[in-house]
Amino acid sequence: MRLNDHDLLQLTEEELLELPEEVLRRLSVKLLYDLKDARERLRQTSRNSSRPPSSDLPWDKAGINNEDQHPQQRQDEFAGVDDHTLDTKKH
Repeated sequence: MRLNDHDLLQLTEEELLELPEEVLRRLSVKLLYDLKDARERLRQTSRNSSRPPSSDLPWDKAGINNEDQHPQQRQDEFAGVDDHTLDTKKH
């Protein structure tokens, strides 16, 4: 259910605005799953996946211990951001 790079490159804001509601709903579901999958892959380290410790980036190794102590911190970063702040510029 993933969108490939070609699909994403072909989408424009104007085309999205012209899509029927049902198509937009299905596209939203695909994008939601893609985003969740991408975030899960970004959170992978040698501690929570089958990756070897040597694959961890040097600057991430120090942050691994901090993650264990403050797991909610990243989720709270955007807690006060409303939808209007996240809107992309229109023309």
